[in-house]
Amino acid sequence: MNQHIHLIGIGGTGMGPLAKIFLEMGHTVSGSDLQSSETTNYLTDLGATIYFQHAPANINGATSVVYSSAIPSHNPEVVAAQTKGITILHRSEVLAQLLNTKRGIAVAGAHGKTTITSMLALCLEKAGLDPTVLIGAHFTPFGPGAKYGKGQFVVAEADESDGSFIRYQPEVALVTSVEPDHLENYDGTFEALVQGYRQFLNNCRPQGFRLLGVDDPIVSEFSRSYDAATYGFAQNALWRAEVVELKENKSRFKVYFQGRHFGDFDLGVPGRHNVSNALACIAAADYVGLSVQEMQKALALFTGARRRFQILGERKGALVVDDYAHHPTEIAATIKAAKEGWARQVIAVFQPHRYSRTKLLLEEFSRAFQEADIVVLTDIYAPPPEKAIPGVSSAYLAELIKQHGGPRAVHHIPKQEDIAPFIQQWSGANDLILVMGAGPIWRVAQELLA
Repeated sequence: MNQHIHLIGIGGTGMGPLAKIFLEMGHTVSGSDLQSSETTNYLTDLGATIYFQHAPANINGATSVVYSSAIPSHNPEVVAAQTKGITILHRSEVLAQLLNTKRGIAVAGAHGKTTITSMLALCLEKAGLDPTVLIGAHFTPFGPGAKYGKGQFVVAEADESDGSFIRYQPEVALVTSVEPDHLENYDGTFEALVQGYRQFLNNCRPQGFRLLGVDDPIVSEFSRSYDAATYGFAQNALWRAEVVELKENKSRFKVYFQGRHFGDFDLGVPGRHNVSNALACIAAADYVGLSVQEMQKALALFTGARRRFQILGERKGALVVDDYAHHPTEIAATIKAAKEGWARQVIAVFQPHRYSRTKLLLEEFSRAFQEADIVVLTDIYAPPPEKAIPGVSSAYLAELIKQHGGPRAVHHIPKQEDIAPFIQQWSGANDLILVMGAGPIWRVAQELLA
């Protein structure tokens, strides 16, 4: 039955994919956002009606309204929907309906969610299984990270940031790693976040498949209390990877299952963290019934989701790479991938995301850049409603990085718009400029190439 679904914040990373799926299901879709973007343009071309302000009249005709955690309860469209008695659903409730009614594969964890979900989606798609897919990033085969499939599988990222992932009851529950982040949604305690992951694993269907990344100490701990398959570089992992070669944007590795050689694989993305991501994909794809050859073929075609070590181009010989890394572990892994793959000087450009995260992980951030040659920090990006925290700043972080040693130089450039002109003065043909962060820092990568 055709419905009219209205999405508040339709351009968001979680909302855009849902809107695309509703359109492909044949529903009427409208939405609102504060500014146009590539995602809103894409959805408009597919037939969505989008308003660029939040107003009560926008929901006229809607049979249901969908919102995300970024939308406050006093939003005029939420209030109007309540007044009119229109069904209001959180994004995760809609995703739960999709995941829980089919054979759901939910990918959770602090790192690697987007990449593993993208890899798995590509494997299932190339094997002709026509999955429904929801990814939190632009992934070329599926536009803004989504597609509605007629097949029995739904592959989706399970986001822990707002605690909503405990609504999912997947057949395959995958956890990559657990680290302290988003604690403001978990009573400020790491224990509550860990308990959230345990609840997610508890919700895996009976006779389902739990897959755990044992290279992470917390997830390794989970593996002792759940009937689960494990993956990683660790000798005791059920699914184990061995790196053969890391060269520029290529990775070659061997996979062993229960100690026996399973297959050799090639990837079109760099870094041992991506070998680990591919290993998780391979273990899940094996459970689903894909052959080694089907996995090899699809993974060889995988070149990454947007802002995941995305090579944008060259400027006077210097390679410019854009990456979403915004957590210390991700930053260190991304820099390591650049150092292992390329014989180039690595210039790490970083914009911290949120004062709360920077304060909580200050020590970890200060040590994350040790393999970079030069570090350039700009001021902290704080999405509303977050406020500055006294004593927490990029200038202070720059001093801590210098104290720990590693990089030859650490620069603090307060204004983001000053970074590209600053780097252009001195960078050379042998540089790899790695632009990292979850905020608008990606514009610096574009400016370097302009």
